[in-house]
Amino acid sequence: MGTTDPSNYRLSAYYLNSRRISALSGISIPVDAQQSLAKNSAGRAAAMGHAEDIADRLLRSGRIPDLTRLANNGLPEAEPVYARLWEVFTFKGVSKNLHANAAGKSAPPASFRGGVTLNGEEIEIAGILSNEHLYSDTSATILSGKRRMLLCARFERRENCIEAHPIIIGDLVDANDSMLGQSLKSLVRIYPEHIDAFAAIRGQARANAAAVKALKEMSEEEVKKAIAAIVGEPFIPKDWGGEKSDLQTNQLSVRGRPCSAAFIFKGPAVRGELHPGKMGKNGDQLVRAFDEPVEVVIVQHCDKIANSVVRLAEALAYDPHQPRHYCILDGADTARLLRAYGYLGG
Repeated sequence: MGTTDPSNYRLSAYYLNSRRISALSGISIPVDAQQSLAKNSAGRAAAMGHAEDIADRLLRSGRIPDLTRLANNGLPEAEPVYARLWEVFTFKGVSKNLHANAAGKSAPPASFRGGVTLNGEEIEIAGILSNEHLYSDTSATILSGKRRMLLCARFERRENCIEAHPIIIGDLVDANDSMLGQSLKSLVRIYPEHIDAFAAIRGQARANAAAVKALKEMSEEEVKKAIAAIVGEPFIPKDWGGEKSDLQTNQLSVRGRPCSAAFIFKGPAVRGELHPGKMGKNGDQLVRAFDEPVEVVIVQHCDKIANSVVRLAEALAYDPHQPRHYCILDGADTARLLRAYGYLGG
């Protein structure tokens, strides 16, 4: 498992609003950074490099909160909040608008839009992009089509959507690998096979429909006790409505590295595919689980787990200030695991 020490990652920027970054950080940035990319110069490039360094420090300082977590307390309509988000966005018109600007012509402004799950509700996010804030020529290529990006913005809740005024758009990449720049995204997810206590699962065949059916006949409490036994966790809390997670343990290790973990268990009482809205009374249990003082959050369900849960877990784990790991144990993986340790027949 790769380390998730924030100092091992740096911001690779594609879009920087230097005025906003300066205001948020209290550090001045040369005005050259405010020129259009269509009039790029050595002075602009140097100023943008300075802005990128400040933006990187700002993100890793923890001063910019995650929008999903903020939403737990409600986003006031028409009152702006400064926050960050790791999501898929569709970018449109960046290259066209930049070329028109360079030719002295006008063109519709470049834009982006996407969606975010807040308290179990899917909400659209949309915003406009300015040539003054494009980081480099690479930005016009990268910011096109569908891309998963780190977005730091001033967000304003409208009736049916969230309006985003972008400040930073980019990715966190391996600071020690200037050639490949491996994204933090590739390291935040771990799989059951990576967990040392689950080692026996590595030799298990995929679970068939009969095994998954047998799993669904087990209660959530039975599954929790079985996995606690496999992990070696002796303290099993009783369920109550306000819990952030269902089981915490310090007994876990991942590829030989000790780590703490929080489990969320969803048994047959949660019917069908697991969606964020089915996780907690307000659909916020996964968000609250990432408030636990742990390094890994594991989501277990006796059935299929929707991609929306995976995307939300990834977005919460992708934290510039405190990166985490997450693991998904759907019905098939759970059946394989329990069968490997003798808790499920077949």
